[in-house]
Amino acid sequence: MSNEELKNALLKGFPVEHDGITYKRVTAIVYRNKGGKIDISAEVLDKNNNSVCYVDPHKLKEVHNA
Repeated sequence: MSNEELKNALLKGFPVEHDGITYKRVTAIVYRNKGGKIDISAEVLDKNNNSVCYVDPHKLKEVHNA
């Protein structure tokens, strides 16, 4: 996902997929300082509302049939 698509996913709350795993939604966009450069991660919520994972947003995609 691009940065714009990631922001849209956060605001709309639709399901997303990362490396073949479907997550309920994006719950946060995380910015970290890594060696003086900004590294962006997406926080995604699992389908059972039990845990979150931090994933590379460029590997995320919207799920249309969740």
